[in-house]
Amino acid sequence: MAEGGTRGLRERNSDIHILTGTLNKLEASGWYWASVSRHEAAALLRGKEEGTFLVRDSADPGHLFSLSLQTARGVLSARIVYTEHGTFRLDSIGRPCDSPHFDCVVKLLDFYMRESSGGTTKHRWVEPCGSPFPLKVSRPLICKVCDLKHLCRRTIHAHTQKGQVDDLFLPEALKTYLKAYPYRH
Repeated sequence: MAEGGTRGLRERNSDIHILTGTLNKLEASGWYWASVSRHEAAALLRGKEEGTFLVRDSADPGHLFSLSLQTARGVLSARIVYTEHGTFRLDSIGRPCDSPHFDCVVKLLDFYMRESSGGTTKHRWVEPCGSPFPLKVSRPLICKVCDLKHLCRRTIHAHTQKGQVDDLFLPEALKTYLKAYPYRH
């Protein structure tokens, strides 16, 4: 097989690994609403606290996922872009170079939730008209109850600092399970 063909196969395998891992983590999160439409998402979020969000499948065939978010200006939706480098970023955050990139959608949302928990955020949501305003992502809208072991895993992460799992007095198998989903939401 030619070098270009081998490289292309490696890249496709890498994409499959990234996308499969992301989908597994989204499904475990309890706040991935899958095939809910933009209008259904807006109805679900209407009246919720500012910063409440859900992730759903994108109606745009060029994108996999969308974020629907209750803001001070109402419910807005943004595509989650999967880049050629195997990372995800929000489509409506200033210029693409200003938007942080992550290897997983759950990691992307975890970043914005942590950033929003401080009360201020340096990232701005840019409306189609070009008007920017602060991006506040604070609370997922749950669509299903997760199993007990996953809820326990999230609780442990909510009460420990990032990276402290190795310091816990737990069996290695449990530490591995905790590390597989290192997010508090």
